[in-house]
Amino acid sequence: MSNRDADVILACLKLARAMRRIPPERREYPFPPAVGRLLDCAAKNPGVSSRELCEFLDVRPSSLSEMLSRAEAEGFITRTVDEADRRIQRIALSDKGQKAVSDMENARNLEAQKMTSALTDEEKEQFCALCDKLSSHMERLALDLPEDRRMPPPPPPGFEPPFPGPDNDRPKNPGRPPFPPGARIKC
Repeated sequence: MSNRDADVILACLKLARAMRRIPPERREYPFPPAVGRLLDCAAKNPGVSSRELCEFLDVRPSSLSEMLSRAEAEGFITRTVDEADRRIQRIALSDKGQKAVSDMENARNLEAQKMTSALTDEEKEQFCALCDKLSSHMERLALDLPEDRRMPPPPPPGFEPPFPGPDNDRPKNPGRPPFPPGARIKC
């Protein structure tokens, strides 16, 4: 590995470390971050079903039910029964929910502008293109690894491993991707 190659890797690591050292600004919202993710996902997928939300937010149905109840009680969402299949609940944002999502998005955009203000627009485009190129290359390299060195593939959709323990608690990271490839939903 030449010095230039090592410099690229070190620069990536240095940037990742610097980004971790600047935590996002703490914004006070009238809901926990998990409900913010729920609202964000519902905004990008109008009429999403609670089942789809459960799958793509990677939460248990009971947890989602609690979040939906809280968001509905606070006036952020509305739940309606699907006309075609009355077993399905459709989730939509209320005006208050749309304003909350808009406020969160504006805060994220301001933070991103602050963090990238050292770059010109042209440099930002170049940086993104280089990161995409390097990421694609690394993904191709990962496919060339011997089987014993590869990361295990994600389990098939719907796979629920048994969780041992006194309360059958679900582990924090069950090992499946939160957003399956080719999924319709956007989060």
